[in-house]
Amino acid sequence: MIIDLDQQDGVAAELTPDVCVIGGGAVGITLATALARAGADVMLIEGGGVGLEADSQALQQGQSIGQPFQNIGVGRYRVLGGTTLYWGGQLLPFDPFVTGARPWAGHEAWPLPPGELDRWHQRTWALLGLDGLEHDDREVWRRSGVDAAALGPELELIASRWMRTRNLARLFGAELRSAKGPRVLLHANAVALEMDAACHAVSAVHVRSLRGAQAVVRPRRTVLANGTLEIARLLLHPLAGGRIPPWQGNPWLGVPLIDHIDCHAADVKVLNHKAFHDLFDNVYLGGRMYHPKIRLTPQVQRSEGLVDIAGEFYYRTRFTEHLDYLKLFLRTLREASGEVPWGQLPRHLAALLRAAGPLALRYFRDRRSFKPHDAEVGLNLYCEQLPSPRSRVLLGPQRDALGLQQLAVDWHIDGREIASMRRFARAVDERLRALGLAQLTLVPELESLSPAVLSRVRDSVHQMGTARIAASPSQGVVDPTLRVHGTDNLFVAGAAVFPSTGHANPTFTAMALGQRLAAHLRAAP
Repeated sequence: MIIDLDQQDGVAAELTPDVCVIGGGAVGITLATALARAGADVMLIEGGGVGLEADSQALQQGQSIGQPFQNIGVGRYRVLGGTTLYWGGQLLPFDPFVTGARPWAGHEAWPLPPGELDRWHQRTWALLGLDGLEHDDREVWRRSGVDAAALGPELELIASRWMRTRNLARLFGAELRSAKGPRVLLHANAVALEMDAACHAVSAVHVRSLRGAQAVVRPRRTVLANGTLEIARLLLHPLAGGRIPPWQGNPWLGVPLIDHIDCHAADVKVLNHKAFHDLFDNVYLGGRMYHPKIRLTPQVQRSEGLVDIAGEFYYRTRFTEHLDYLKLFLRTLREASGEVPWGQLPRHLAALLRAAGPLALRYFRDRRSFKPHDAEVGLNLYCEQLPSPRSRVLLGPQRDALGLQQLAVDWHIDGREIASMRRFARAVDERLRALGLAQLTLVPELESLSPAVLSRVRDSVHQMGTARIAASPSQGVVDPTLRVHGTDNLFVAGAAVFPSTGHANPTFTAMALGQRLAAHLRAAP
């Protein structure tokens, strides 16, 4: 059931669900849906509406005060569905190597039982309707005729999976609108938490819309699922009434902010187009897309003390602009997520029709994507960021339209990652030259291990780590059940709890941990 706070005359009446989930993005929607399916009384509160709104989006603004954090306002959407309205839909689970102990990278094992994440990954595939996918990379390569072993012992070919219906507000729309689903309260921005007299339990969530409507939600349990940066921001604010909450004494709150280091590492000259594209072009099986990535093997990382890193080839073609437009046009039309840009359609469509023949032939004959031979090719890296105590989320001096202090992101990169980035790029170059497929020209700053390469990198819009999971409050913000240390009923769901990152996109594992939390909340008295 969807309710708009702005359309409820003074919903000043108190709301008393069993569970209040703050944040209607990927993690919040899947967690609330799982709880509702199990019969729980759950309320999902979202600060935006059903479509993107400029005034709601302005609440996401903040400032970067360290390493340029260029995407502070990108990939964070205050709208039902959150980032899933605009993401690519790429899913890639974290593996046991990443969540295990890696002392050379400063990582202890995640405080979860062995195999725990695999179990919840499987549950999440099923929740998303993707349990019928081929989940064994080796089978993907075998069925598509890809010789993954050609990359040799230092590199491995892995595959990410992609969703068809990427907007989760649309995928779960029937349940969100149903009386049997979670109650969804829109335009309900969480502006303050309230605690009992002893400061042991959250007793209320105060919400307000930009039009001035207010409500108080008094749940038995509260879950913060409103994104890595916004979770830290809310926890750094005082409680309703001005008291300082106990968690603000935790040294890990907002620390460390970690992201994937996004770096153009090399220009690529393709020598054997057929063999190169047969190895690296997207694969389609059963109508589902599998995207090849190259990863430095865990064995090499362990033996040489390197961080986790993966790369993929990207293509700049004369059709790139037209393809990007068509994707945006179709998504906007299908999901009603903005104004449909009709005026430019004829020009882009005419250009794309000229490539339609080769594209269709490649897809229907080979079940592969098509890349023109005249494309400019580059190697892009997604490198794990080493945790740094200097990298953190703070409250800035500016206030938003709701009166809350805006974010200040003080992002810092350790710098030791550069050696892993060069080691990986050189390994790819060496192997592709040996196979006669391509040769790479590394970015000069990377080739020389110059710290100046950090001026060329970007954050990957994969914010993680501001409320990390740990067995004790001296090591993190939440315990292994995702409950905030020192509280009875406040939980955090999302990539904020990740103590390490690996190379993989965080959303799928964040949803999996959310499903684990949903099961814990159902079982708790």
